[in-house]
Amino acid sequence: MEFKSLEDIIRYVDTAFALKFYSGASVLRKGVLKVLARVFGGALYMISLLCKRIWKNRFLTTCEVWALDGFGVEFELPHKAPTYAKGYIEVSFETGYSSATVPAGTYFVDPVTKLEYRLILAASISSSNKRVRVVAVNPGADYNASVGVVLEFRDATPTGLASTAEVVGEGGLYGGYSVVVSIDGVDQVWGETAEEYRARLLDRERNPSRGGCLHDYRQWAERFDFVSKAYPIAHVPVENSVCVVLANYKTEQIYIASDDVAKVSNYINSESRRVATADPRVFSATVANFTVKAKVAPFNSEVQESALSALKEFFFSKNPGSVSYFDDVQDYVRSNSLATTFRIDSVTKGGSSVSSFSLALDAANSIGEVAKITADFSNGE
Repeated sequence: MEFKSLEDIIRYVDTAFALKFYSGASVLRKGVLKVLARVFGGALYMISLLCKRIWKNRFLTTCEVWALDGFGVEFELPHKAPTYAKGYIEVSFETGYSSATVPAGTYFVDPVTKLEYRLILAASISSSNKRVRVVAVNPGADYNASVGVVLEFRDATPTGLASTAEVVGEGGLYGGYSVVVSIDGVDQVWGETAEEYRARLLDRERNPSRGGCLHDYRQWAERFDFVSKAYPIAHVPVENSVCVVLANYKTEQIYIASDDVAKVSNYINSESRRVATADPRVFSATVANFTVKAKVAPFNSEVQESALSALKEFFFSKNPGSVSYFDDVQDYVRSNSLATTFRIDSVTKGGSSVSSFSLALDAANSIGEVAKITADFSNGE
């Protein structure tokens, strides 16, 4: 829809006044009419701005951020909430003790960053099980902590335990993610950017529910805060079944904890969604670490960063069970990066040399690989 500028509207009103009233009018009357033209033109322009805003916010592709939640209500698809880092820490006993209880609500603090974590449920500690599960007090990636970080009891140390505990587990404390989204000057904390939310809503609008198609499974899974990408694969492991592989690319670990996987599975398998003939299986992605050695030109940091970003984008869309060959990857990177030359020299997967990017899928054993790419670039000029 075309909207006129203020000067265009004033000129239109002035011309209309001239045709109607200028014939035989005095100079004074003409001057007054010109003033009135500007007044009426300004009023019409304000009305056109209001109409323009209404028109703009009627469509998902052009609407302002504040309007996205309205579409979310329409599609029953709210924006994602920020997520909290969580994981396990291991406590140590004082000499002479082999068991202890840590009450619910106990706080731990990182003595370096001063960030705090808390215990949600009471934990009974024994010599065979010294782990307790904690969650960050606030959302965001700042609370993610690697294995080996030492925390301290913030308040009184429970009887029988040392005052420090160490972050353990395969991924440490992970899963924290938050984004500040400004709406009419007021900051809100979301678990995705406004444009990521817009993309999800557009996908929902373009792919309405159809009673259990692949798009339905993907949308059902990706509505959760801790799922950034879901890969639904039909007729795997058997006919009439579907497996849904979950990944969270907003964390270094990518995989998703078992209790979170259970939440997605329960949602997908609820009576209001599960197709009677289907056999949905939901599990977390298994990370396949690929190291790519390639020649790049021009050989500078900006081009290398662009090439690595294109590599990651390529594999973001690849399902577990897929195979990608070097020629396809090279063509994609050259077409979607700043590199004029991109040539793969070698690729290793888990330290072993490979001739293609093969992602395993064994739904019967809950294995679905997704690619995690690191790159070593050399001068291709």
